[in-house]
Amino acid sequence: MQRLLPVGFYDLLFDEAQKSYDNINKILAGFLAADYRLIKTPLVEFEENFLETEIKDSFRLTDVISGKNLILRNDITPQISRLLVTRLSQEELPLRICYAGDVLCAKNSELYADRQQTQVGLEIIGCDKQESNFEVIELSLSSLERLGVKDLLIEFSFPDFLEKFLEKFGLTDSSELRSAILKKNISEIRKLLGSNSGKLVQALLHNDSLEFLSGVELDLAQKISEFLRKKFPQLKLGFDLFGDHESGYHNEISFDIFSKNFPYPITRGGRYKLNNFDAVGATIYLNYLQRI
Repeated sequence: MQRLLPVGFYDLLFDEAQKSYDNINKILAGFLAADYRLIKTPLVEFEENFLETEIKDSFRLTDVISGKNLILRNDITPQISRLLVTRLSQEELPLRICYAGDVLCAKNSELYADRQQTQVGLEIIGCDKQESNFEVIELSLSSLERLGVKDLLIEFSFPDFLEKFLEKFGLTDSSELRSAILKKNISEIRKLLGSNSGKLVQALLHNDSLEFLSGVELDLAQKISEFLRKKFPQLKLGFDLFGDHESGYHNEISFDIFSKNFPYPITRGGRYKLNNFDAVGATIYLNYLQRI
C-alpha cells in the first residue's frame, strides 16, 4: 500500500534530520549569546487572534471543544503580537526575543512548493534606533556564516519610498504605475511614462542605483554600505529601491539575503509596526538552507 504525503510536506531522515537540528541549534546559540530570550508559540491558535491579512493562505479547522475557528500558523511574528498584549505586556522594552518552529502554508507557488517550513528568527521590539537595524542584520549574516553558507548577497529596499517617489513626480493617482513598479513590469512603465521612464527603468534593471534617493533613505543607504563594508567585506550588497512589498508588512527598510545561484531569499527581515511598537526582525528559512 502506497502512503503518500500531501504536496509540500516531507519527512527528514537521518543525515537530513541531523543537519536541520544542528542548524537550528547553531543559529539559536548565536542569538542567545547576544542576550536574546527564547520563546515557543503554539502551532494552532484561534482565528480571532489574527488580522485577516495575517492569515492569508492558512490552513483552517474547527476546535471540537470550543466550536471556534482555528488557524494553523503560517508565520510566527503575528503570534508575538498577541504575546505583547498578554504575557509580555509587563516586560521592559526594548525586548529581544528569538524563536524556532514550523509553519504551515495552505498554498505555495514557489518552485519547491514547501508548505511545511521551518523558521528561525529574532526580533527587537520597542526600539526605533538605527543601531537595532544593524544589530539584526549583523546577527542574521553571522548566523549564516556560522553555518558555512557561502557567496552571500544582501539586498535592501525601502518600502515607504514608492509613495514618496510617486508624490515627487505628481503620480500618486496612478495605481497602474504603482503596480507596474512593484512588479518591475518594464514595458508597462515605458508605456505609462514614455520618454520619462529611462532613469527609473535603469534603476529597476540594475537594483543598485541610488540616484532617486534623498533625505532619510539616502542617509540610511550610505550608513548601511559603510557598516557592511566594515563588518562583512566579502558580502555583495544591492539596493532594490521599491522592493516587492505588495503584500508585505515592512516599513522604512527591508532586506533579503541570498546565496549564490539559489533563487529565493534564505533570510528576510526589516522594520515594522507590532501593536504600535516599533520593531525590527529577521527570519531564516531552514528549508532553503537544506537545499543549498
